[in-house]
Amino acid sequence: MHSILRRYPLPTLFIAVFCAVSGVYAYGLGPGQQRLVVANTATNLANLRNDPLGTMIASAFVAEAAPWMWVAFAIVGLFPVAHRFGNVRTLVLVGAAQVVGTLISEGLLAWRISTGAMPTSARYLDDVGPSYVIASALVATILYGAEPLMRTARHGHWLFDRVPSRWWRIGAAVGLAFLAPHLFNRLDRLDVAAVGHVVAMLVGAGVGLFFVHRERAHAGSGGAGPRTDVAPAPAFSEA
Repeated sequence: MHSILRRYPLPTLFIAVFCAVSGVYAYGLGPGQQRLVVANTATNLANLRNDPLGTMIASAFVAEAAPWMWVAFAIVGLFPVAHRFGNVRTLVLVGAAQVVGTLISEGLLAWRISTGAMPTSARYLDDVGPSYVIASALVATILYGAEPLMRTARHGHWLFDRVPSRWWRIGAAVGLAFLAPHLFNRLDRLDVAAVGHVVAMLVGAGVGLFFVHRERAHAGSGGAGPRTDVAPAPAFSEA
């Protein structure tokens, strides 16, 4: 466990904080308090105007339902991406997905309110959960796998040595297929969450592609070597 935390602090801490918040939310708060938490952390227009950064961070750790399902999908999404690109780049990828997905979906909602297509009460819609983060990570895992182009030193670990890269991709694809009805629900009506999910997934694919091109350019110039944003650690088995 210590080696996983040292090598993969981003996914480990994300999951740990999410579990802690979900546990308190589900078992430590009453219905009224839960409602208050959702109202204060939802990435709606009202909250984004008052505290955009805090709202986008806090909302990713609040799940109104099925938190353990999100934990499972976070494992098959975040760990492979962190192994593929490193922790710092993974933070950039999922952070960009959360920010851009929120801004575009809420920006579209603000425009629709201004044209009268949506009521002004839509400024207070509830929109919480880690879905933007996890959807972008699942897409990045499916497209780019788990095996880094510039490999770190190999130190055996049962979790990573025994699971080939292709199985992480398959797991991410199964997870994304399972989530698809939720992610794209009412997309034809420009639902805020559905639009945000599409944008977050496109951002995950685009940022991941940028990182892959950077890695290949660096390797082609003779600069291949261990990444500096992570400690030497276990590698996934090759597909």
